[in-house]
Amino acid sequence: MRTRPLVVVVEDDEEMNQLERELLDMGGLDTLQALTGPEAVDIARRVHPSGFLLDVMLPEMDGFETCRQLRGMNGGHVPIVLVTALDGEDSRRRGQECGADAYFSKPFDPDGVVATLRALIRDFEASHTVKS
Repeated sequence: MRTRPLVVVVEDDEEMNQLERELLDMGGLDTLQALTGPEAVDIARRVHPSGFLLDVMLPEMDGFETCRQLRGMNGGHVPIVLVTALDGEDSRRRGQECGADAYFSKPFDPDGVVATLRALIRDFEASHTVKS
């Protein structure tokens, strides 16, 4: 049984992926690494994580399509936070359309990302707790 929420960090730059995982670890979240969208979808099928920190500009399948696929799985509403160098209104709109819960432009506020993920996970888990 997990004591800390598990977040999949989806970022193709391995150094950035490591830095983001360290940030989340310091914020009380366990992490798994995914370097591509298909890898993130595969992990979601096997592990059922508490949330995703998802880059938009990925090889093979971009973050918007990855988000759509994650939303189509298993009831599909685990928290998804997009992080990207794209900061235009069109990108933000696409983030909303694919079902992301939050959108941060790089460089992002580390504390803001951690706090947002923790709050989204807390709210999601509270709304899905079976009441006895």
